[in-house]
Amino acid sequence: MCGRYTLKTDPKVLAMDFNVAAAAMNSETIGNLDLPIVPITQMSGTALNPNFNVAPTHEVPAVCKRDGVNTLAVFSWGLVPHWAKDRAIGNRMINARVETVLEKPSFRTAVNKRRCIVPADGWYEWQKTGTQKQPYFCSAADESVLGFAGMYEHWSAPDGTSLWSLTIMTTQARAELAHIHDRMPVLVTPELRNEWLSDGPAPIAAVLDAAHSTPWLQVWPVSSAVGNVRNNHEHLTDQIEV
Repeated sequence: MCGRYTLKTDPKVLAMDFNVAAAAMNSETIGNLDLPIVPITQMSGTALNPNFNVAPTHEVPAVCKRDGVNTLAVFSWGLVPHWAKDRAIGNRMINARVETVLEKPSFRTAVNKRRCIVPADGWYEWQKTGTQKQPYFCSAADESVLGFAGMYEHWSAPDGTSLWSLTIMTTQARAELAHIHDRMPVLVTPELRNEWLSDGPAPIAAVLDAAHSTPWLQVWPVSSAVGNVRNNHEHLTDQIEV
């Protein structure tokens, strides 16, 4: 699974890396719904500050395509389907297994119509050994920004308020990570980002093939302090001896 990750890259760099359109970087009204787009002039909110311990229910930035242009918007992590009676279901929807995403009622519409990419500098995974759990940090070997495959939903509460939420797709872990955990985020490589964000059937097979054939991941053990979501500082990703 993917239950914690980091994002410290400057939002303006994210905008360039993910080809966020200039129009979307200077507007709050792309599309016909109240999608919480982040103008470049306001990229100092909580969701866009450096976060070394991103956790479920946090507000997180993600890239999606609205009216044909890439936009950077803010979502709650934990997908709440449009038909849900309350938002509590989102606590169980932080991840979506790629093997069943086209079948599950909670995801099968969103995966074909509302895909997004969640930028991350890396993610944490816990290795179980008996009763002990050792956290590890996984990232790109060249320290480039990763893009997690995601999908999003719009939910209206009984009181009329809106919630935009997302989930991160997971797949079977690559060989170099399998000894730590059997799952990992689905990584969208740069050459497939535009196709992933575009409308139409999800290019799942192409994304998986590209992600699993790219030798770019590194992993090391980190302090158990990351297990406490209240801890949030750059040293959480420091390598330790185990």
